Amino acid sequence: MSFIGLYVDDERQLPADLCEKGWTQSRTFHEALVKLELIEFEELSLDHDLGCFYGHTELTGYHIVKWLVQRKMDGLYVPPKIQVHSANPVGVENMESMIKRYLID
Repeated sequence: MSFIGLYVDDERQLPADLCEKGWTQSRTFHEALVKLELIEFEELSLDHDLGCFYGHTELTGYHIVKWLVQRKMDGLYVPPKIQVHSANPVGVENMESMIKRYLID
């Protein structure tokens, strides 16, 4: 089965319109990374706060963006369209800034 997009959010449900378009969902940081390594998604939509911790460090959508930047620098596939749907205004600003600076050609 092929998927068009990946929706990463620990609380919100995948919107029905995206589901109909062939999107899938990841609810955790780690699940998102595994899917991004295995599937070449055309689109990605990220939440910032994922409720995921490694020790005392919260793993967020910002960390996924940093991981994507490293992938691009390594010459690996990165979805060409990345958007942020978070309600965290500081997280949105940080993620969008990194996306615009390093991931958009």
